Amino acid sequence: MRIFSNVISILTHPIFIIIYSFFIYFKMETFFNQMLMVAAPKVYWILLTFLLMMVVVFPFISLFIMSKNKIISSYSIPHRKERLPVLFFMIIYYLMTYYIFRHWNETLLNLLDPYVSFLFATILLLVFLFLITTTWKISLHSSSIAGLSGGIMAEIVAINEINNSNTIMIINSLLLVLMGLVCFARIYLKAHTFLQVIAGISLGFSVMFVVVYFQWKI
Repeated sequence: MRIFSNVISILTHPIFIIIYSFFIYFKMETFFNQMLMVAAPKVYWILLTFLLMMVVVFPFISLFIMSKNKIISSYSIPHRKERLPVLFFMIIYYLMTYYIFRHWNETLLNLLDPYVSFLFATILLLVFLFLITTTWKISLHSSSIAGLSGGIMAEIVAINEINNSNTIMIINSLLLVLMGLVCFARIYLKAHTFLQVIAGISLGFSVMFVVVYFQWKI
């Protein structure tokens, strides 16, 4: 069971969540995505490559540097205070990513609008997590997976026409199951208490759902 919990924790590491959101979002057969593929058929891979660099590769390099300099004790970042510099750098990386995506969105006739609001919601969630972590250890894993589920659910509700809505609903149902597995894994590994996990779920889901549903962005 410990091996299972560790595997779940690795696969749902907060760093990977935005990449999962990208795959799921572009799996949706919406007017925005269909028009985007017609207007710029190669843009999918450009966006994905840029996103991988900004929110996976660079953060991992930062973690490696912080580990070598003893700023963090391990890549799982078990101690609350160690999470603050990590969250700070994640906010910076996401702000840069959001800025570039927003610029590309303008050149692509705002066809990236729904996903840009998803990125903006992620930045707000990271800021809330940073502020809470200054005084209390909230579960980043549960907040991230719940945020992914909340954001995708909001996209389903907010976008009027999704040709493959049944498929996306199945994917989101699987995300809800995965959310439960993540919560179990974090508690089983004694990485968090039940309250920390529930707080993470509540914060992640609510922030992402509200911001994405109303398509807020700046």
